[in-house]
Amino acid sequence: MSVEKKNQLSDKQLSILESEMKKYGKSVGVAYLLLIFLGTLGIHKFYLGKALWGTVYLLLGIIGLGSWFAGSLVAFGGIPELAGSLGAIGSLCLGILSILILIDLFTLPRQVRKIYEKAEEKIINELLLSQKSQES
Repeated sequence: MSVEKKNQLSDKQLSILESEMKKYGKSVGVAYLLLIFLGTLGIHKFYLGKALWGTVYLLLGIIGLGSWFAGSLVAFGGIPELAGSLGAIGSLCLGILSILILIDLFTLPRQVRKIYEKAEEKIINELLLSQKSQES
């Protein structure tokens, strides 16, 4: 975020900025709790407003756990080839998901900060634009 742009705002605009930013405030703690307890469903990504990534996590989790479970049932049914294939698909999906969750464990604070900074930059630009249009 540009400090120069923020310095161009009036006191009234700064108070508007502050009140608007409360809407975008995401808690790193809440994001971590969602990651730890519901990470395989991508709930933490939905919380951060990243619906596409949330959907990817959700699909990987459902396909991975579903394939593993189905593979276990098929193995008891006596079709080991199919059980092995389903188990491999499940393991692959859950492996990819595990890597993504591990990455999120280390990058979550930065992700929250970027979302906040992006929203702040957008609001500042809108305030400056409205200020310029009022001056004209």
